Amino acid sequence: MTAGYFLGAAEMMFGEGLFANGRPEYEKELGAGITEAKVLITVKAAPQPSANHGDTVCVAGLRLAEGGPEWIRLYPIPFRYLQADAKFKKYDIVKLKLTPAAKDRRPESYTPILDSLTIDSHLEPWKPRHPHVDPLIDAFNTCELNSRALNGSAGPSLAAVVPADIDKLELRLFDGWTSEQQAKMEAHLNQDTLFGPKTDKSILSPPRFEGHYRYRCTGRICKGHRQGLLDWEFTELQRRHAGDTDEAAKAAIQKEIPGSAVRSGPRSGVFPG
Repeated sequence: MTAGYFLGAAEMMFGEGLFANGRPEYEKELGAGITEAKVLITVKAAPQPSANHGDTVCVAGLRLAEGGPEWIRLYPIPFRYLQADAKFKKYDIVKLKLTPAAKDRRPESYTPILDSLTIDSHLEPWKPRHPHVDPLIDAFNTCELNSRALNGSAGPSLAAVVPADIDKLELRLFDGWTSEQQAKMEAHLNQDTLFGPKTDKSILSPPRFEGHYRYRCTGRICKGHRQGLLDWEFTELQRRHAGDTDEAAKAAIQKEIPGSAVRSGPRSGVFPG
């Protein structure tokens, strides 16, 4: 089994793409400087402790470029401290200025200029979304991503993958933040944000559960993958079942998370990264 992370999971309906191609991979664009981008948010990870911001969110999506969609990663985003009118949802289209992330060799990684971020629109499921996503679905499978990473390649590091089969979603109680993670967040409690003094000075609560998918991708000799689920909705779903027993909460999550072993319906796709 390989180990890694899912930024998110989704149910995907398939149709004709809006674009003929798009760019499933591209080289690092370090000389690009500050540019403007229009991005369809496909993944919003749960917040994680950060040394520089207290807690931050990593976001992945599709840059809607003239030549078609291309993957992009936006980090860091201190989501709790964004202005209310900038708190985007999955499948919002946002406009912002950004620059290639100098300390991250992965080509899709960009640093957002947060005070430039505005929400343009929202795409409802699923028909308005698939013309943007379709050109990049299954351009790479997880075995190919892992192989390139093991061989020292910087990318591609994001993809839309439809597994050959999903064995199960494993859930276990989370051990809580480490002492190092706790110290990072405590050090930033009284520091101002880009937008002024913090309105929320609480320490980020740890999730109740951690989750991992076991699945096989479409690689010809795939032996299976075990990847962590870091999706925002996974954490929010846990909060909605905070009053349930551990077993009842696990059962509810298994029924509601896309791609779980007990759920049927549209084909489940994942966004590994």
